[in-house]
Amino acid sequence: MPIKRSAALPLNIIRQRARIRVASYGGTATNLYVQDAIYRGGEVLQPKRADIVVPRDSVIVFADDEPTKNWGHRCRYLFHDPKTGELIQELPALLPPTFDFGARFELFQQASTVSAASRSQYPLLYLPPWLYLESASSWYAIFYSGASMNRHVNDIEFLYRILVNLYRVPAANITVLSFDGTLDYNDAFWQKVPPPVGNWPGDNTPYQMKINGSGTKEELLAAIAAVGEKLGPHDNLFLHTNNHGNTVNGVSTLISYSGDDTTQSDLSDAIQALPKFASFMVMMEQCFSGGFIQPIINASPASCTSVATAVDANTSSNGGPEYDPFALAWITAMAWANPDGSSVSPTADTNVDDRVSAAEAFVYAKANDTGPDDNPQYAENAPCGGAANFGGIRRPIFIPPLYRYLFPWQILPDPPPEQVEKFAIQLGKQLKSKSFRQVIAASIEDERNSLTKIVRTALSKGKARRPSHR
Repeated sequence: MPIKRSAALPLNIIRQRARIRVASYGGTATNLYVQDAIYRGGEVLQPKRADIVVPRDSVIVFADDEPTKNWGHRCRYLFHDPKTGELIQELPALLPPTFDFGARFELFQQASTVSAASRSQYPLLYLPPWLYLESASSWYAIFYSGASMNRHVNDIEFLYRILVNLYRVPAANITVLSFDGTLDYNDAFWQKVPPPVGNWPGDNTPYQMKINGSGTKEELLAAIAAVGEKLGPHDNLFLHTNNHGNTVNGVSTLISYSGDDTTQSDLSDAIQALPKFASFMVMMEQCFSGGFIQPIINASPASCTSVATAVDANTSSNGGPEYDPFALAWITAMAWANPDGSSVSPTADTNVDDRVSAAEAFVYAKANDTGPDDNPQYAENAPCGGAANFGGIRRPIFIPPLYRYLFPWQILPDPPPEQVEKFAIQLGKQLKSKSFRQVIAASIEDERNSLTKIVRTALSKGKARRPSHR
């Protein structure tokens, strides 16, 4: 932590010299931050992640050279003399000084930002699951995001909705680990959004997912171990990691909200400890995620394993205003729809079997990833890794915006997925019960008697009005 804050610091000179320095190396997209405090010489920033050492007592200007990407990405530290404002040293880096730097450092040059695109919303109506013959899904899922921003939370919410509402994965089978264990997240300038968090931007309704724990290494490994106690030989597991990644001495890591980050060996050791099961599908969005591919493939005890990542082991992944481009494209493939409910054409179902496999989702995501620097990667174990899928599609009905208010389910809040599932089970039992059939039969008989009475009355009146013939 800095020694002290001081109003006597030559901040105007420091800002000007930082601007000149950034212009000299062509940093046209660079955002600049400064903290009005003195950092002690020898202090270590981001220990174990980056080990950035403050060369001597300094005022730090943090230069974010790629603000639209996930961390880690190109950035630099400009160390200035606290008395004269002179630039004394510049260090290139991949990580910011902290993952809440927006709350500590003042933004004084904004060259880049991301803005949300406006679009029409098409509400989705999914027919109730009891109308279908297929059994409930045998999938389990773990979603992870450490130092979350809005886009990471939105990606996970989109995934949660399609698994629960479209593929009938029980909510109890899904573990969501994000940020500090709440729906909170950092905004585009790394300041924590004041709770309560608003609605999901897909259809402007409240977030449905329940956060089960924080985005830390300990909770991620514990979640994998916990699901291992439930997995049977015919069960399936889906793992999605989001947020930010890093590379330390050529080893990819998954950044935590707090504590140590998750390394390739940490994750592969946890996966290797799982019992034998059917399918393991992995999709990773974070920077340098490609480094996890082969360790996961080698460690997986599943019969069928596939891993899709936004980038290779040496590249930073792109972010977006509301979603990460690669994750959005992959989830859209599985959802058969965009977050706002509008349909996609062509769909990812290239073999037209009403299912989207892991391989098909990756091909679609790679073709539709709008991140200019993403380079999606994929691997599977032969012969079945890429064939894994969440099940048969229950095609949604798209309701145009002008007609949405004619439907009560678009006016009243949607019931939670658990309540819908419970109602479907109860209704299914009633439909099969003798008492329910008796109630229906009695109701039909009452209606038949009522209708008969109406017809007889009408006929009798007709006879009374009929003229006599002489």
